[in-house]
Amino acid sequence: MAASFRCRSSLFFCAVGLALSRPELWQQEICDDLSVSLLQSSHVAALSKNEEKQTEYFWPSSVGQVGSLTSSKYAGPQDLSAALAWNWTDERGRYYGLPAGAMIDDAKNVYLQTNDAVRKFDSDGNLKWHWAPERGDGEEMPDTGFLSNGAFYVSTTAGWIYAIDMSKGEVLWSTKRPSTDGNNGWVTAHEGVVVTGSDARNEYKGMPIENKLADQLVVGLNASSGRVMWEFKPEAPLWNFMASFAGDGTFTFQDYEGRAYRCRLKDGSLIWKNGGVDNSWTDGTSILGPNNVVYAVSNRDMKGGPDAPGDVSAYRLEDGKLLWRTEVPRPPNNLPAIGKVAGYPGLSLVQPIGQQCQQGNPTDVYALDAETGKIQWVFNGPKQKGRLQVGDGIPAAIAQRMLAGVRPITLPNPWSAPTIDSNGVVFIGSEEGPFYALADKDSDGKVTEVETSTFDAKACFSGSAAAAMAPGMMVITSIDAMYVFKY
Repeated sequence: MAASFRCRSSLFFCAVGLALSRPELWQQEICDDLSVSLLQSSHVAALSKNEEKQTEYFWPSSVGQVGSLTSSKYAGPQDLSAALAWNWTDERGRYYGLPAGAMIDDAKNVYLQTNDAVRKFDSDGNLKWHWAPERGDGEEMPDTGFLSNGAFYVSTTAGWIYAIDMSKGEVLWSTKRPSTDGNNGWVTAHEGVVVTGSDARNEYKGMPIENKLADQLVVGLNASSGRVMWEFKPEAPLWNFMASFAGDGTFTFQDYEGRAYRCRLKDGSLIWKNGGVDNSWTDGTSILGPNNVVYAVSNRDMKGGPDAPGDVSAYRLEDGKLLWRTEVPRPPNNLPAIGKVAGYPGLSLVQPIGQQCQQGNPTDVYALDAETGKIQWVFNGPKQKGRLQVGDGIPAAIAQRMLAGVRPITLPNPWSAPTIDSNGVVFIGSEEGPFYALADKDSDGKVTEVETSTFDAKACFSGSAAAAMAPGMMVITSIDAMYVFKY
């Protein structure tokens, strides 16, 4: 759902008419106050006690577990068309909810986050609770949340950061930041610290910039109380921000120029930074692999385009040394996945590529050797058929989202975030509606349609949402529905 500034400034305004004359529906004004509200001291004490449990959830974020993001130790369904168990659409109307992603706890309960609410379901689809914040005009929750030690952490574009009790759906604490941007990033938590982007402004390196509302700071909060512990200002703004935790008191991330960073979790201090292309922009996100390598993505300029090349870069976690850099033929406007893919030894990096928001643009998925950057296989995905991605520009959808007080159109990434299952199969959703299971079964370097299994969601996907996996269970979210597969 994160869109390029070009889409926001041109296609967005011509496609939606009245909806786009109200930019407050998806872009927030800057607030200047900072306050922490601890609603009940007993809740905070309970949360502190829960930290001792260190419960491992099957899929605590929309892209998986700390230490193995985008990679699952469980198998996905072999036949997508035969495994659907149940699905959800908003009770007010199919297009109200605008799903951002799903998480799964240790009991296989499913937490669905939409741009206006969070719902908890049991594995059979029974609603356990529903929580929605009191929202201001156009306030949304596009950054997907995180399950940690009995709490669900989530933020809003008005700058509210919440800890929600996973068992009851009640607020444990809330903290007010000036704002957060409306792009589709992640709120994450580890070792007692919640990490997120904050302070969204139309600013680039101290100068004003049009149509580019982006977070200027990384912020760390105490996971038990919501107290702000530190702030860190990167060299360039943040887009689709996500922290990857190394498990040693440090975390990594990238800015929107593709520059990779490693910082200390206790105080946000910088250890190293490397890479990046000045005056460029990417809709992609970095990830830390289990091999202690940081993988970042970058484009060559601000414009992008259907055939504008970009780069995937690998940096050593210890000192930020560049290990390799591989050019891909289209913008790497998505989060990569790291794991073992079927038919190839060692770890692979799976990178979706393509420039969204323009009719006729092609999209692809590349698998690279994670240690060398060598291309292993390519899947040529669908081209964008319409002026907008599938399910995005429907008049009924625009009307319902406006009534819900969320963005009328989503302008999503070309692909969902990818997930690699225990069999080395890549699960990923296309902006044109098909959700794919990909594997290079004959190891010829090309994944063809006959080597795929598909499920037609008839809608595009948020780039922050990967297929969530638990034993015998997979959950996917399109921009208008959630689908739960059992097998």
